[in-house]
Amino acid sequence: MAPKPDKDAGSHRETSAGGRARHGAAPEGGRVLGEVHPPGSAAAPPGRSDLVAVWPNLLFREMLAVLLFVIVLSVLSLLINAPLEDPADPTRTPNPAKAPWYFVGLQELLTYFDPWVAGVVIPTLIIVGLCAIPYIDPTRSGQGVYTVRRRPMASAVFITGVVGWFWLIATGLWFRGAGWAWVWPWSAASSAAAAEASRSLPNVIGVPLVLAYLLGGGAWIVRRTAQSPGFTTARRWTFALLLLAMAGTLIKIVLRLAFGVQYLVHFDRVGFNL
Repeated sequence: MAPKPDKDAGSHRETSAGGRARHGAAPEGGRVLGEVHPPGSAAAPPGRSDLVAVWPNLLFREMLAVLLFVIVLSVLSLLINAPLEDPADPTRTPNPAKAPWYFVGLQELLTYFDPWVAGVVIPTLIIVGLCAIPYIDPTRSGQGVYTVRRRPMASAVFITGVVGWFWLIATGLWFRGAGWAWVWPWSAASSAAAAEASRSLPNVIGVPLVLAYLLGGGAWIVRRTAQSPGFTTARRWTFALLLLAMAGTLIKIVLRLAFGVQYLVHFDRVGFNL
């Protein structure tokens, strides 16, 4: 979008029946059939004179960013060799066997959750949560404005998710040794690969704790967002549960690393452990 041009500077035109355009102010008693705007721009909606056209104001900058990224990536590919390992040997199994860097974050999640949670539930919640953003938050406040102050919650959730995911990747790549035990990169793996102690909370404590977290935290978030425009009850509860699931994942990781808590809720007979 682009700001409207000055009407007094010959921005109006009148089109005759033959299709020819005449610039200048509208004649007395005549009709203004359109406005002349700079090439590549469009008229701004009423009351939004602060908008600019996507082309060239945005797309040109994005093109420059893509070119800069390609240049940096090309230079790095010339200076740094790809971290390829030895050819596969069926007689030798590496310890630990690590996935490629873009999947090692999921492999690291297996340290804190059961496979059905780390490999199915959490990735599904991430995809569903990203798809649900336009339906959960229908307001246009702050759209197109790249500032944390205008959309603090959205910015905080996005930054936390990105930083957390790359932290999982970095942990799996550099802080896991033989047996997937925690090792420091500057220490010998053989002396630091001791098994990590772990324990689980009794269900009589874990089940009420998880229910209080989900129901109590959800009710608190719903009350705090009650005044948000366009936020229906269903949208608020969906937002609350997705936010609590994200925060709960981070809390569970901290409990595992700092206190050795493996499960908050565990029902071994049915294979439900959380």
